[in-house]
Amino acid sequence: MISLLALVLATALPAQGQTPGDDRAKPPPGAVVLFDGKDTSAWVHRVTGEPCAWEVVDGALVVKAGTPDLMTNQLFGDYRLHIEFWLPLMPGRSGQGRANSGVYNHGRYEIQMLDSWENTTYQFGGCGAIYGQKDPDQNTIKPPETWNSYDILFYAPRFDDAGNLLAKPRISVWHNGIRIHRDIEIEKSPTTAGLEGPQPSKGPVMLQSHGAPVRFRNIWLVPIDD
Repeated sequence: MISLLALVLATALPAQGQTPGDDRAKPPPGAVVLFDGKDTSAWVHRVTGEPCAWEVVDGALVVKAGTPDLMTNQLFGDYRLHIEFWLPLMPGRSGQGRANSGVYNHGRYEIQMLDSWENTTYQFGGCGAIYGQKDPDQNTIKPPETWNSYDILFYAPRFDDAGNLLAKPRISVWHNGIRIHRDIEIEKSPTTAGLEGPQPSKGPVMLQSHGAPVRFRNIWLVPIDD
């Protein structure tokens, strides 16, 4: 069932060369719109549970330094996620000190966001990495101050009736329309700075507050029901 769904959804994911703003990036029927350029009501802050304090500037949600990570107030199991992000130019910084954020699936499994344009960093830490586990198959980052997109196909861990883990979560990722991870089993739970505690079968989408004013737009999710 999962393999068939993955095949069907993969055909709907962006083709190579697609740029954010294409009609194909619009939320399809049945999508849960998490940010439409105005409404932030789908988001609360990690730990505090307070409403989103990040600002909306020119239709983009901007990380506010000093605030906790932002997470959806709705939990999801398996899904396809689309998110667009803009990394500010920070020429006086290098490595992980450049524009840095991440999107955490189930609040636990990070796909790194980092200005990796002509900026090297440690293994499994660059833009598009499954943080701490696997680098992207290729570096498809655009220059800073340019919009990037991720399309993520995520399958939650599976448990038996007693709560024993049967299968770890799996993920495929397209960066700017180019596939950089193909059906990878996520080994760590959580990856660095993810939500702690027992692995859930459902969880939030979380955006990392790492100090840089990274921007986000056009965030939507299509749940996959077995």
